[in-house]
Formats: sequence, structure tokens, C-alpha cells
Amino acid sequence: MNENDSGTPFEDFLRSILGDEAAAEAARALEAQGFDPAQLPPEFSNPERMRAALGQFQFLMNTTAGPVNWRVVEDSAKQTAYAGGDPAPTATEAEAARQAMSVADLWLDAVTEFASGPVTRDVWTRVAWVEHTIPMWKRICEPIALNVSRALSSALSQQFDQGGLGAIDSLPEGMAAMLGKTQEMMPRLSAMMFSAQIARALAALAGESFGTCDTGIPLSDASHAVLVPHNIAQFCEGLDIPFDEVRQFLAVREAAHRRLFASVPWLEGDLVRAVERYASQIAIDTDAITQAARSVDPSDPSSVESALSGGVFALSTTPDQRRALTRLETMLALIEGWVEVVTAQATLPYLPHADALREMMRRRRATGGPAEEVLGSLIGLQMRPRQARGAASIFSLVEADGGRGAREALWSHPDMVPSETELATPETFLTLRQAAAAEDAEIDAALNSLLDGTLGWADGLRPGDEATPDSQAPESLDDAGDEVEGADGETK
Repeated sequence: MNENDSGTPFEDFLRSILGDEAAAEAARALEAQGFDPAQLPPEFSNPERMRAALGQFQFLMNTTAGPVNWRVVEDSAKQTAYAGGDPAPTATEAEAARQAMSVADLWLDAVTEFASGPVTRDVWTRVAWVEHTIPMWKRICEPIALNVSRALSSALSQQFDQGGLGAIDSLPEGMAAMLGKTQEMMPRLSAMMFSAQIARALAALAGESFGTCDTGIPLSDASHAVLVPHNIAQFCEGLDIPFDEVRQFLAVREAAHRRLFASVPWLEGDLVRAVERYASQIAIDTDAITQAARSVDPSDPSSVESALSGGVFALSTTPDQRRALTRLETMLALIEGWVEVVTAQATLPYLPHADALREMMRRRRATGGPAEEVLGSLIGLQMRPRQARGAASIFSLVEADGGRGAREALWSHPDMVPSETELATPETFLTLRQAAAAEDAEIDAALNSLLDGTLGWADGLRPGDEATPDSQAPESLDDAGDEVEGADGETK
């Protein structure tokens, strides 16, 4: 301790933030304003609590810059998932799960033209689910976290400049330094807040997910099929359906998702780009941010999370954002609809409760769960396929009309998939598509005739051919002038 040390926990805290000289100036400025450290709450006079707060503060200030601290996210989510109960599957359970996924691919071979391709079948714990899905969550969450961090820092700056303390530059040196440090710390506090919320959301999702595609977005490489046996066992509790049957049904759904993404090269990129476009333009409610900034305690990182827990996402969206959201919801519905159809076809001959399980998955999709609610409040986006029933109807109608090849052909190009409007009226899909195809065929035929010079000529014959071109044929013999009727009525 140097000569300027008072030995009080609060002043030690100031020195750790500002340095000796600025801390002394800040203390004098606070004292001149009637501030008495002795009147602080107990945690500011308790050396152990102050040391803990100091350690937390120093950790924040030394955290690598960025909108989210993913090391904290992963560690915290893993700890929460493990604490909630995460028994590793036994060798027998793991082998049974892998066998279920192998059987799933055999059943799918009979109902879809999309091939399985190379596949690695994994069995994960909840902790492993968190670890392997982190890379995709980075792509989804970081744009929103960056937006909120900037908005929070800006709101705090305005509050400091416009509030009772006045502009920072006009404050005493120590107070200005302290407030400047507070502003400097805000992006890190925001990052910690998002890290804590993402960790909580991922831990909740890890406790509910059966595999890697429960959200509709592939959270792992398309060459991997995954089951989480402990979550399946919990889902089965209270059901009058045997565990083996439920596991097999969910294995078919996981394999169907994986097969779709592996067979449609553009699908994953289109889906994730829609999420990124929506996320990058998330609008922040400045009033909510300003209100949150007023309740932030720089010495308590949890106050940032508490302040923003009420929601900071503005209700209005930009036109481009609405287009991205429409595309995202449409694609999620199409993915879920296709998976529902092929899963039903693959399982119906073998599983007595296939229909009941199909309806259970529909209800689960419609109601969501606590994890989905946390994720929605975190990134301002409900990733729920609202029109999945319409999508399932379209795929079934197309297959009934043109076979499985026609059904899978809808995935041949991003522009071929049904639109949002078509999902809303699946019963007219075939009629409208067939009419559009006929119109396109007529346009193509006319264009080909124009290019080869036969446009407007009967039967496609050019001038000089034996048949008379339609454009040159006389409307009547009188108009032609080649045949004239005489006075005696004979043609001459």
C-alpha cells in the first residue's frame, strides 16, 4: 500500500479503476459533494465483497473486445447443462441410438429420392450439444449483440452528457476519469450481459433438443446425424408410447433433416443468410435502452442483464428486414413440412404410434417452449415455422400429382420453392403452378419462333414454302382479286 492508500475497500476500488492520482481527485470531488463512503451499502465496506467485485471488474476490463464472450457462453452453458443432470449414455444406449439412426436411413431410402450420402452418427450429452453447436450460434447472435452494445454505449454517453452531472469534460478530473472508464466498460458489460443470456438460452435448448435440427436450422455439419438420449427419455416420461418407438421416430426426423440439407446445397446458406440479414438490421428501442441505462450499476454486471431483460428490440422493422423475416419463416415452414411428410411415410408401416407422434410434434412446434421464449427475447426473433401445415399439404399434393421426383424437384432452385402466399393457399398451388408453366411454355415457343424467323407463319413455314403464310392469306376471294364473277354468273 502506498502513502495515498486509505486502506478502505471503496478507495482501493477507485484506485484499481483510475490509478492513484485520479482516484484521489475523485475521492476529493465526492467528499466536496457531501459523499461519505461510510454510508455505502455493506458490500462496499466489506473487504471480501469488494475484492470479489474488483476481481470481476478487472476481468471485465481485460475481456477480449467483441459483442459476445463465447468462452464465457460455452463454459457457463456447459456448467448449467451439467448441473441440470447430464448422464452420459451407456455403451448399450449409445449403440441402440446409432442403430436407430441407421434404420432411419434405410426407411427413408424407400420414401425419398434424396440420397443419404456419407454420414457420421453421433450420440451426444447435453454438454456435447452445447460444445458442437456454438459455431452456428456465433453466426446467428453476434450481429444482434453488436447492435445492442453500440446502442447501450450511445445511450449512456447521452445520459452522462445531458444528465445532472453535465458534460464529462466539465467534471473534476477524478470524476471525469471514473465516468470515462464507465463508458469504456459499457461495451464489455453489454458483452457480458449477452454472454450470460446466450448461455442460459443454450443451456435450456440443450435440455430440450433431440438432435441438431430442432430449431429448423442445422446446428452441426450436414454429414452428422445426432441424438441426445437423455432428452428423449425425459420427453417419453408420461407418454403411453414405448421409448424405443419414440426414439426411432425422432431418429427418422433427424435423418430426414440431415438428408435434406446434404442433398440441397443452397439450402443452409439461404437459411442462414436470411437470419443474418434480419439480425444485422435489428432496430433498438432507444427509449428502452435509455431507461435501461439509468438503472445500470457499473460495479454490478448483473444489473446490465436485469436492466435489459424487459426487451430492447423496437417493434418496427425495415422493408428489407421484413423480406428477410418472410423468407426465413417460409424456409423454416418448408423444411418442417417436407420432414413431416417423409417422416410420416417412412414410419407409418413400422411404428404403431406414428400418427400420434406426428401430431405431438406438431403441437410441440406450435407451442414452443421456455428455451424458445428465451431465444426470442434474446435476439428478437421467433424461429417458428408458422405455415408448416401448408407446406406439408403442398408436398403431399405435388407428390400425388407427379410422384416423389416432382416433390423433390421443388428444392432444385431457390426460386422453385413455394412462396409465402402459396403456403397460405396450398389447395390452389398445383393449379396456379400448372397455369404458370403453360404460360411460360407459350412464351418460350413464341421466342423460339422469333429467333428462327417463323413467328406469325402458318405451321412455321417461311416465305417461298408451298403453304401460304397466314399473314399473306386473303380474307376472301373478292379481296384477293384473282377470281372475278362474270355477268353470267360464271367465275372467270
